[in-house]
Amino acid sequence: MNLKLADAALAAYEKQLDDADNARLAFFRAIWDVRERIAAEHAPRAHVMPAADDLRAWAAEGAPVLHRASLAIDAAVLADACGAVAACIAEKGGFAPEATTALSSFDWAAAIDGSPLEVAGSNPSAYVDAFAQRLLADGADEAAASVIVSAVFYALRALVEPSAAALQRALEDAGADEGHPLECPVCGAPATAARVGVTKKSDGRAKTLWCAQCGCTWAFERVRCARCGTRNQGHLHYFNVEGDDSHRIATCDECGGYMRTVFQDDALAPFSFDVEDVVMARLDSIALNQLAAQEQADAAQG
Repeated sequence: MNLKLADAALAAYEKQLDDADNARLAFFRAIWDVRERIAAEHAPRAHVMPAADDLRAWAAEGAPVLHRASLAIDAAVLADACGAVAACIAEKGGFAPEATTALSSFDWAAAIDGSPLEVAGSNPSAYVDAFAQRLLADGADEAAASVIVSAVFYALRALVEPSAAALQRALEDAGADEGHPLECPVCGAPATAARVGVTKKSDGRAKTLWCAQCGCTWAFERVRCARCGTRNQGHLHYFNVEGDDSHRIATCDECGGYMRTVFQDDALAPFSFDVEDVVMARLDSIALNQLAAQEQADAAQG
């Protein structure tokens, strides 16, 4: 993560957003600091870079790189990283006392030892999902489990991101980055957000998808659903909050999915996906309401 760029975006947004949004950004800024310290101290450095031929072959098969060349994640390191993130969340998050207590008293070493650690370095998002399911199966409260899992998510991002960034560059150097997959070509997680704007490979408005799990980005078609892949333009729509042309919701009639999207030419701040992920959180409820209204309209016509 580029913290200098994120700070520039935060400074630009400060006067545009209300106190609640700025408080949320300050909370995540504290998490990003912890995440960067974890990455600097503990992220795996000995990952062997796959050969260019292998990268091209895996891309042709639609296989994310880490599914074929996984990272070695140390249990003790992950437990310590989760603990550091959890401490930050407990201190800065303003959560209910039950959630804060759950974070502060959680036995990270035992939980990590009982988790499918081999998945953490090959399919990080699947590991996070498995961790969540284990918590719920063990009787954890859903609200507390959600906060605990967020610590796992951010800690794993910190440990995976340096290698993931190197793998993304390797894919580009090998010419293996033109497949436009629905999932992250490095770790396999679903895209979290999109950006439309000028890129180093395009002078016009190109679309880029972003993975919040490992921090990688990849090119994607402008007129295509980033959830199901349909190219039926009549089933693809954009919505935005009145007065904000830069943040839009791309919806799909075929799959009912949506993608929060930043139109960079209309944006008023330097661009950081991590910052935009927080700023666009309000679009989730708008998208869900819009899709529910569309479903009701379709049912009435049927």
